[in-house]
Amino acid sequence: MSELLPVTEAAAEPVAPVPIEPFNWLGCVLTHFATAERAIGQLCLTLDLPVEKGPLSSLQQLCARLSQSGDKRCQTLLKRIERWRSFRPLRHLLAHASVMVVHDSTGKRFVLTRHLPLDRYDVTPDRLWTEDECRELLRVATNDGRSIADQIRNLTHNATLLAELKKPGPG
Repeated sequence: MSELLPVTEAAAEPVAPVPIEPFNWLGCVLTHFATAERAIGQLCLTLDLPVEKGPLSSLQQLCARLSQSGDKRCQTLLKRIERWRSFRPLRHLLAHASVMVVHDSTGKRFVLTRHLPLDRYDVTPDRLWTEDECRELLRVATNDGRSIADQIRNLTHNATLLAELKKPGPG
């Protein structure tokens, strides 16, 4: 029973990534977008910016106030929000899409998002996503959602900075 078992090193074989489960991927991406949106909305409320039309209705005003601040933390948050904003069209696409897995003639796997039109004039196209594109969007959404939420949480604990941001800008 106390015999030592021989130890051999395993061959370094490349491990294939686990295939994306499309509904889980979609849910995770949208959750991370929502995390950032919720934090931004909370910051808008804290700064007494109007949110009657939704948490992002004052996003432009918020960005203007962040850009006017000389504080490095505000500039860092602004850059993160701007990157997050650049992905909002994808959020719209994913929030109003059905999802399925398709394969091409060589057997390569894709995630297909089929947009559900909002009205008869909505011409948002369907989109094929490679597994790498799915992973990259999830990575960016995860990083942005967490980073924005963390930065806003830290910013709201700084009374001096909040007082500066509450001051309306010129014009």
